[in-house]
Amino acid sequence: MKVLQITYSSKGGAGIAAKRLHTALQQNGVSSAYLSTNLTIDFKNEIVNDSFFKYKKPTILKRIGLKFLNLFPISKKSQLSKKINQYKKEKGFEIISSPFSSFKLQNHPLFLEADIINLHWVSGILDYTTFFKACKKPIVWTFHDMNPFLGMFHYKNDYNKATIELADFNKKIENIQEQNLNYIKKGAIISPSKWLLEEAIAGGFFTRFIKKNIVNSIDLDTFAIKNKVELRSNYSIKKNEFVILFVAEDVSNYRKGFDLLLDSLSYLNEIQFTILTIGIDKPNNYGKVKVISLGKIYDENKIVEIYNLADVFVLPSREDNLPNVILESFAVGLPIISYNIGGIKEHVLPNKTGFISKELTGVSLSEKIIAFYKAKESFNSLQIRKYAEEHFSFYNQYKGYSKIYKELLKND
Repeated sequence: MKVLQITYSSKGGAGIAAKRLHTALQQNGVSSAYLSTNLTIDFKNEIVNDSFFKYKKPTILKRIGLKFLNLFPISKKSQLSKKINQYKKEKGFEIISSPFSSFKLQNHPLFLEADIINLHWVSGILDYTTFFKACKKPIVWTFHDMNPFLGMFHYKNDYNKATIELADFNKKIENIQEQNLNYIKKGAIISPSKWLLEEAIAGGFFTRFIKKNIVNSIDLDTFAIKNKVELRSNYSIKKNEFVILFVAEDVSNYRKGFDLLLDSLSYLNEIQFTILTIGIDKPNNYGKVKVISLGKIYDENKIVEIYNLADVFVLPSREDNLPNVILESFAVGLPIISYNIGGIKEHVLPNKTGFISKELTGVSLSEKIIAFYKAKESFNSLQIRKYAEEHFSFYNQYKGYSKIYKELLKND
């Protein structure tokens, strides 16, 4: 059995999660390959120099063909693509993406070699109108957000903000998604959270598919508990300093809620604290709040050190699936304070792995931070680590996925 993981990029939450699944399978005897625009790993688990996604200058014949096509009215697909690109420029949305792509993944050597295809975050790399019609192999689709059934959108918050005109246009994109998904003869959808799986089922696109909730995994050897006191001395952080960690690809991402965390801090009058952030962050004046912006960090060992510096991870997302930061935080024994949303609420267990704030406000979040501060000695890092070992191991993920793969291949 050869399984090909396909995602747009090896960076970002979905790319990292897909790479961890690839590792989980490889370590447990399943032949897995990994394909993205910036990293290709073959079935021997070796990184290869892949020219598939590199720009290729059109041949003379192709240039002549393009000029010939320009003499005729623009195609429906081109019209839709042009309209999508216009909407992408609109402010107020986190991300808008297209179901179209110039890449023909069905021609890639690893695709041809694979027995089963596992899609992940594929906007920009997969073309709905050609891929699904050409693919005769079973398809497993791991959802990292709502884009596979939400047209151009990836999150409900953006979807709900659409104007009537944009919503009507998005319906056309949803129809393209649904029509082309009908070409899949044997398929399964997997969601890391029960919340997103329920949303996908409600979308109605995947009634014929196997549906399963399988959580993501993490390298529990790399993400481990370290000596906090020793690490703090290396970062000039005091032994008894109360340190809050915030992590996001982009700190200013509205959905990730850093503004809610900042608002909550104004109510912590009797607590001295330091905020550590990992992620892209523009130079900001946070006033009296001590914020140490560490920027984007790609070295996992460095990331593990930062997690181990903190007393608590605050995850104030307005909308989220099962972000990798939950797995990473618990693996190093770090409790989490978050809101009662998405897949987060499925693992942040009050008084065990963290605290849940019921209301999506800074005031409500501050109350939980204060409650944690008063009770922080009652949280056991080893017990939180144990939760990660029981739920997020490579072996658990391998077991769940391999069962689905075998079921799809059974009568293939």
